[in-house]
Amino acid sequence: MKTKFISIFIGGLSILALSWSFFNHQENASLDLIFDKKINDGDLVFRSVNTGDSDAIHYNEFGIIEKSLGKLYVWDNQNALKRSFQDWVKEGNGGHIKVYSMKSLDFDINKQELKNGTYNHVMNSDALEFITENKQVKN
Repeated sequence: MKTKFISIFIGGLSILALSWSFFNHQENASLDLIFDKKINDGDLVFRSVNTGDSDAIHYNEFGIIEKSLGKLYVWDNQNALKRSFQDWVKEGNGGHIKVYSMKSLDFDINKQELKNGTYNHVMNSDALEFITENKQVKN
């Protein structure tokens, strides 16, 4: 009887451990592309949707990050469409991603325009602070 109880107890603990591991992985799955927890609500994410073989990286799209209940979302540059972070990245052909925070409250990202087809000049401005990047985003 005692052996049966110990076996059931160990089996139950094993199931709990596996369940916790599975749910913990699922919770962090939306953050695996975001690299770490340094990203905050309102940060800007730029992506390159280049499909050519060029060595130059042209960041030609951006979004505003919303962090909600441990998940990440991206609002498009018109603040009209909210997508999951992973879907937004996949929509960009798995291009390079860079994340910045705004240092100045006076900075309005929506007034920024493409120059030579990119937002690289915006990313190099003093109004933004580089947070992190991912150069090998997978679809």
